[in-house]
Amino acid sequence: MKVLRWVLGALVLAYAGMCGLMAGLNVLHKLDRLTTVPAEMQRMVPLWEATPWWHLAVWGLTALLLLVSAWRLFTGGKALGVFVLAIAMDIATWWIMHKLPAYQTVFTKAELTYDYYTIGALVLVALLIGATERGR
Repeated sequence: MKVLRWVLGALVLAYAGMCGLMAGLNVLHKLDRLTTVPAEMQRMVPLWEATPWWHLAVWGLTALLLLVSAWRLFTGGKALGVFVLAIAMDIATWWIMHKLPAYQTVFTKAELTYDYYTIGALVLVALLIGATERGR
């Protein structure tokens, strides 16, 4: 179970990094600190402009909670409650963002489908975290 907790911790840490990176790029853009946007990220600009500040604050808190749950997974502590709170916040903010017209125009239909795979993977990770905590 210890190896599984380390693998889950690494996955949660990677997802926290992705959330933090995406929110950070958005914040840098809003503060005019992102002087050049790479060509592959240009399409994100309308979505960044449509994303409200409160959403970025919640997203940052979500990334922080994911980091806490990863730390607890690595150190053998209880991580399920914090992780479930983080993914509930992540899914809620995704649902709100998903309703923005900019979100629908920035991503292709296939990319929009990946959102559901990501949510499914987060639920699976939560179930596996629960199993490791119950199996001690």
